[in-house]
Amino acid sequence: MRRLVPLLGALLALAALGAAGCSKRDRLNPLDVGNPVTGGAPEGFNALADFSTIRLVWTPRPDLAIDGYQLYRLSPGDSLYRPLGPQQPASNGTYLDAGVFNGVEYGYQIRYVHDGEPGDALASDLAVAGPIRAYVVDGNGGRLVRITPDGRDVLSARTRLGVPFSLAVTQDFGAIWVSDDLNGRVWRIDPSSPEAIAVPGLNRPFTMALDPIDQSAWVCDRSGTSGSLHHISASGVALPGTIGGLLEPSGLATDPRTGTVWVSERSGDRVRRYSRLGIALGARPVPTPSRIAVDSLTSEAWVTSATTGWVWRFAPDNTVLDSLQLSSPIGVALDWRRRTAWVADAQAGQLVGIDMDTRLVRIRIAALSQPYDVAVDLDRGEPWVVARGNASVYRFAPDGTRLGRVTGLGDPWEIRLDRGRL
Repeated sequence: MRRLVPLLGALLALAALGAAGCSKRDRLNPLDVGNPVTGGAPEGFNALADFSTIRLVWTPRPDLAIDGYQLYRLSPGDSLYRPLGPQQPASNGTYLDAGVFNGVEYGYQIRYVHDGEPGDALASDLAVAGPIRAYVVDGNGGRLVRITPDGRDVLSARTRLGVPFSLAVTQDFGAIWVSDDLNGRVWRIDPSSPEAIAVPGLNRPFTMALDPIDQSAWVCDRSGTSGSLHHISASGVALPGTIGGLLEPSGLATDPRTGTVWVSERSGDRVRRYSRLGIALGARPVPTPSRIAVDSLTSEAWVTSATTGWVWRFAPDNTVLDSLQLSSPIGVALDWRRRTAWVADAQAGQLVGIDMDTRLVRIRIAALSQPYDVAVDLDRGEPWVVARGNASVYRFAPDGTRLGRVTGLGDPWEIRLDRGRL
């Protein structure tokens, strides 16, 4: 009997090891609530907002022993999640919820169905549909990225655009213009089509602005000491009359009422103004100007300088009306309806809201990582910000409440909004 004791002990030890191995294997099962990755819930679940729709996506698992998936929705005013649509097959990974209202938040859940019953484990997400189409150029990967209207996810992306630094967006689902610094061209993109028109012949195209009357595009070409200003028709054809002799043109804006063109020359230390036809209307010296935005109500121009920290306000005739100093202001967007100028103060890590009539600071949204560019939703007064330091885009309420954030964009530069139709 004593001989059998060591053998029995060895057999018990092997059995214990086998049980432990089975336990670990069980935990690798995605249906197991103890799985450290899935928690027993469907994987990759995401609610992607768009105009009056929310698209639900998840990772299909036809390889699992499941009947399929059951979706649930929490609508505004409801206290319980209710089943959404029929049971989805195991091979499916998407569902379009077309029965939503813009501007209100919906909650979603998804559960595995096996043996005819929904499981206890679930994945969930929130989304807010809306008319806004937010576009960001991402220099890392040559992408034009579209952000969901709630500012929480990437909805789609176009690639192979070289090194895009700037963009301009036509309202009401019109053309999108992207500058390709690497290849010296400008792309005209139809958002409803995979087709794009390349406009070649530039050296280093940078910032852009659209004529409010005929939707033609003005493009800064910042090629060393021989910078220029190009004009391209709304259909994507280069127009004659290129304006040369500019020193590193870095900022560009058009008057939303008259189409007057404002250009900042960073190395030339001045701000120039041209008519819609490219006729020079005047210039004003200021040190190293960066970006420009024009007030729709007064035709006054706001000019930033990241190098000096100054923000100037120009009269329509190029007279400097007044100024204020921040740390390193770059991007500027004007909410003329609420009389708020939003300025991205990169070095200070702040988005600053300034009263356009008194020049007093209304709000500072802090703790941003190198905020570089800003656009404003005029219908809701919400600023959208590109923070290059952490490759993120933020959406804020007018009072500074953060409403959304998208991370992992690579190297974002500028953001522009198509406000769409209400």
